[in-house]
Parts: sequence; structure tokens; C-alpha cells
Amino acid sequence: MFDEFSDTDLAAYLEEDLDANKASKLEATLINDKHLQDRLHTIRLQIAVGEHSLGSIWRQNNLGCPSRKTLGGYLLGILPNDQKLFIQSHIEIRGCLTCQANLADLEEQQTQNQEELTARATRYYKSSIGHLSQRRQDES
Repeated sequence: MFDEFSDTDLAAYLEEDLDANKASKLEATLINDKHLQDRLHTIRLQIAVGEHSLGSIWRQNNLGCPSRKTLGGYLLGILPNDQKLFIQSHIEIRGCLTCQANLADLEEQQTQNQEELTARATRYYKSSIGHLSQRRQDES
């Protein structure tokens, strides 16, 4: 029998680290699938008593996640192509919620910084325009 959801999927679901679409599908399937319910219960018990797979240890400690600095480089578009592709697949295909949240935060910071820079430049321009106009009149 083919299991649509792997043990890794089930562990990620319990850790709230499963892609939203796949989590919704899993929840809908769980309602009527006793075998899947039993598997999920077993994995929950394994996690509770400290039996962890290598994959769950990697997920729990975000060992496969790029650093925030690297995500910033990704956002700026300055990373080498292979790193860019890794991050893209990590975020879009794996659906890493931690990295999605970090990237959204960095994007928000970038927007705020750009707004502050624009406001500062506007203030400088407005504060100096009178001086430049006065200087031109004095030189005439």
C-alpha cells in the first residue's frame, strides 16, 4: 500500500513545519484514515520520548536553513546562481516556514529603509533648495 504521507511529513506536521497545502490535505485525510492516525500518534510519542530522526534534528534546529545574511543577499539578488536556486527551492518547494518568515521580515525592513532614505533625501533637498536659490541670486 502506498502511503501518501511519509514519516518525515508527519513529523513536520507535528512541528508545524509542513507546507500549508500539504498540511490541509493531511488533516482532511486524517479524519477517515485510521492507519494514518496511528502513524501520527506513534511519531508524536517518539518525539515526546526523545527518539528523533536525523531529519527531525535538522528541522528542529534549522540546520538546512540559510543564514539571515544569506537571505538578505538573496533578496538583493547578489548571490551566485547555485545558492539562489538552493534558497528558492528551500523556500518555495520545501516551504520552510522559518525562512519564509525571515524573508518577509527582511523585505519589510528593506521597504522601511527605502522609505526612510527617500524621506531623508527629500528633507535634504527641501532644506538646501532655499540656500541654492539665494546663492544664485547673490551671484547674479
